[in-house]
Amino acid sequence: MLRGWRLLSPSRHSRLAARTLSTLGPRPASDAQAFLDEELPAITDLFNDHAETSADGQKLLKLPRLKSLLSSIGEKPGDATLQRMFDAADADGSGAIDLQEFLDASNKFLVCTPARTVLVVGGPGTGKGLLCERLVSECQVSHVSCGDMLREEVAEGTPLGHSVAAVMQRGELVPSTTIVALLRRRMRRFAARRLLIDGFPRSRQNAIDFADQCGTPELALVLTCPEEVMIERILKRGLASGRADDNLRTARARIETFRAQGEPTLRWLREHKVPIVELDASGSPDEVWAQLLTIGRLMRSAVSLQNSFMSTP
Repeated sequence: MLRGWRLLSPSRHSRLAARTLSTLGPRPASDAQAFLDEELPAITDLFNDHAETSADGQKLLKLPRLKSLLSSIGEKPGDATLQRMFDAADADGSGAIDLQEFLDASNKFLVCTPARTVLVVGGPGTGKGLLCERLVSECQVSHVSCGDMLREEVAEGTPLGHSVAAVMQRGELVPSTTIVALLRRRMRRFAARRLLIDGFPRSRQNAIDFADQCGTPELALVLTCPEEVMIERILKRGLASGRADDNLRTARARIETFRAQGEPTLRWLREHKVPIVELDASGSPDEVWAQLLTIGRLMRSAVSLQNSFMSTP
């Protein structure tokens, strides 16, 4: 994922190319983009690394290197999609494509119908992951853990992983633009499916950026739990998993961060008409699941009653 990203220090050439691309004219709001404007400097650098220089000095990419380029960005389309993408970009049949042709083809073939999202929000140790595992198992939905996604970046040793490792170790929030860009890319794997996003949004700015780039979520499940219970669970999990951030000092910092950011985030979601369902997560996973089932039964009864009423002459 984003292997080779150099957004922290893009080359002068890539900044110039990005500015040039951004001045080609405003894109209508309805136009979907494979990459965010903020990513263009890094994308340009990576394209130049994988491309060959033609006799007239132009950077051109051939099919065998297209797959490697996309992989370095975190995109892994199938071979058939890859071939169609290249053929569409190579309109003149020259066997090579330039940067603009690559970006246009990416917008056409990598952008898909967004996943329908359910946010699963709660402090550390509230059991978000356990609830999501059960929903995936019993409700045929998909799941992305925001924390796991970031830890994968750190474990893979990417430049982005290095930049967020220290932030995570201190229990602070990863920059919103970084996390939303990663989520946006991960969501492409779940086109038109219902997707649980676990541990997100962690701030009001997260919610704003997510709605802007990925659309308004369908629902937010909010897990509440006393602080002492959260700390007990985090320390117990740390003994079993060996996670570097599951220690007392970091746990308290993460809980404090969540307390400070949580209410403004929920307020923003309410203001933007995102339905919120609160669950008491202080009990066992089975008790939390029972609450969710009760809510589900009530909702089905309400919908059934409404449909019956509407069908009555």
